[in-house]
Amino acid sequence: MDHLSIRDLQKISGEAISNLPNATAIKSGGRTVGLLVPLRKPDAGRLQAWAEKMETLAKERDPAEDDRILKEAGADLTDWSIEAVRKFKAELKRRT
Repeated sequence: MDHLSIRDLQKISGEAISNLPNATAIKSGGRTVGLLVPLRKPDAGRLQAWAEKMETLAKERDPAEDDRILKEAGADLTDWSIEAVRKFKAELKRRT
């Protein structure tokens, strides 16, 4: 099923939605007006494997190279964490 009509959507059960193979377009006439995405429980094993892969990739990154690329793209590399802002404000206050 590549799409559902608004009328179909009124008749479909929760179980039928869960059994949809993937995201399904909702159409009104010939126009797509929404997307129905069935929610499924995540596969814990797949999620764990993904997290481990991301951790491994993160360890291979070069922070200096990341900063260089971000600077070239015009990114603001200022540390805007709460602690950094508090420290900055305290320094300003001390100067005045």
